[in-house]
Amino acid sequence: MTDSVTPAFLKTLAFFAPATDEELQLLVPAAQVEQYPAGATIFREGDHLSHVFIVTAGTVALEVTGHDHNAHRVQTVSTGELLGWSPVLGPGPMTATAHAATLVRVVALDAGVLVNLCTADPRFGYHFMRRTAAALAARLSATRLHLLDAPGHAARHAGARW
Repeated sequence: MTDSVTPAFLKTLAFFAPATDEELQLLVPAAQVEQYPAGATIFREGDHLSHVFIVTAGTVALEVTGHDHNAHRVQTVSTGELLGWSPVLGPGPMTATAHAATLVRVVALDAGVLVNLCTADPRFGYHFMRRTAAALAARLSATRLHLLDAPGHAARHAGARW
């Protein structure tokens, strides 16, 4: 995509609403708009990425590979949400596969630049990491609910004592 990212555009994204214009200006060189057609893979479980994404349009299905080697949808991410948070937490692999469920547009942000900005500006870092933690909590909750609905859950836990 050739769309340019501006501080004003970034300010419209809930993730960056608390950011100052100066902070957003620092993100602009590290940001680009990307588009994925429905069915496209945005990233795969196990990939090592250097970018995180904010969904600006569409929905993304997050899937994990189960013990049965099949993909299991654990959550759907939509407009305004963080996608692919792993690179801001360290060099580990992606924990899910992301497929565009519809036509998807994202802002891809260089994770290294984000981490450096969080370190240099604790106010920005606090707000960004707080939103990242909220996204992680939502993913954990969705995964938990998915596991509770999984066939055999009741049988595996019948008679379990807490």
